[in-house]
Amino acid sequence: NDAPETPPEDKPTLPWRKRRAEAREKKRILKTLKKTLKRHFTDEVEQSHRLRCIYAWANKVHQDNAIDSVLVENEEIIAGFAGRKRYVELHPKISIEEFREVQRVHFTHLDRVGAEFMKSFREDLWVIQGTGRQNRELLRDCGIFMAVVCAVDLAIILV
Repeated sequence: NDAPETPPEDKPTLPWRKRRAEAREKKRILKTLKKTLKRHFTDEVEQSHRLRCIYAWANKVHQDNAIDSVLVENEEIIAGFAGRKRYVELHPKISIEEFREVQRVHFTHLDRVGAEFMKSFREDLWVIQGTGRQNRELLRDCGIFMAVVCAVDLAIILV
């Protein structure tokens, strides 16, 4: 076992154009991933709205599923608002069981956060690919149009 270790074989390096294209593609994908992550929970999931709905629809056992109004006593009399009844939130707000009960019925996609995020990311990549395809078709159509216009102009000049 006194044999010398063989040096690790070097990987063949890609030509500079392929390395550049790979780096550009990696940068584009990371940019899209960041944009999707930033936008997904606010626009696609509407997380804050869904959480408010879940809270509003939950069966609040500690309140017997009714909103309790309590008399709030103010020490100062402010334009007749002292002693006015208003809603005061009781603690604890809702339990996790109450939250999950409503969430399972109405918002099942909140259980699949990773899958939903990847679906949104995939759709963003499709949009980027479609935009590239659309730009190539536009460039081709413009080239054909210019060639036809030049040919017609040349025919007019020669006649």
